[in-house]
Amino acid sequence: MNRLFICLLFVPSFGIFANENTNEKEGFEYSSLGIDIIQTDSTSVGARLAIPLPGNLYILAERKAEEVDFSEDSYERVISAVRIGVHSGIGDIISSISASGLRLNIKNIFDVYAELGVKTTSYDTKIDLFSEDDSQANVITGIRFGDPFGWEGKFYIDFSKDAEISIKECPVGQVCTEQLEYELDDETDRKFGAGILYNINNRSAFSIEMSSSKIFDTSLKVGYQLNF
Repeated sequence: MNRLFICLLFVPSFGIFANENTNEKEGFEYSSLGIDIIQTDSTSVGARLAIPLPGNLYILAERKAEEVDFSEDSYERVISAVRIGVHSGIGDIISSISASGLRLNIKNIFDVYAELGVKTTSYDTKIDLFSEDDSQANVITGIRFGDPFGWEGKFYIDFSKDAEISIKECPVGQVCTEQLEYELDDETDRKFGAGILYNINNRSAFSIEMSSSKIFDTSLKVGYQLNF
């Protein structure tokens, strides 16, 4: 798994040196419909939809179901997220903030993007007397680089709070019943991710992505998407 993560870090960089393509497509795609197979301790399925908005804005919705090991049992988490994103080429960003009288001409060798939204997690467990959903802010920022007509790469950071089910501890100095109580253990997570994407043609692409987490297992995601 670690070797594959290293490959994801270095393989996409070759796309930066790809030849310019005269295809009708311009820049990286931010409008697509995709389905993913996600592997952690178990295999799960996810779906995502990105729709462009005026300017450099877009909206992204995604949903995935995953199984999490817990004590001697396991439970299913269904995560739904909606985010508003904005993207821009690094050359455009630097040009817009250049000092008066000094204009830097830098090519858009990579895109910078940021997404802000909310994700909701529902828990499907066999635990009696436990039924709770959780909503948290969802912030992702990253870069995309490479050849939008061939191989692309990306790095990103996901700053979000996440939660897993934990056994509620008895407060110090109090006498607790023998019945176990469960709660959601909130913790600020920070996921680092890297991925590669191959544009088969203007309308379809294949992707591989890996992400690490402080709370949950490292995940491997293989996906196929249709570009609008």
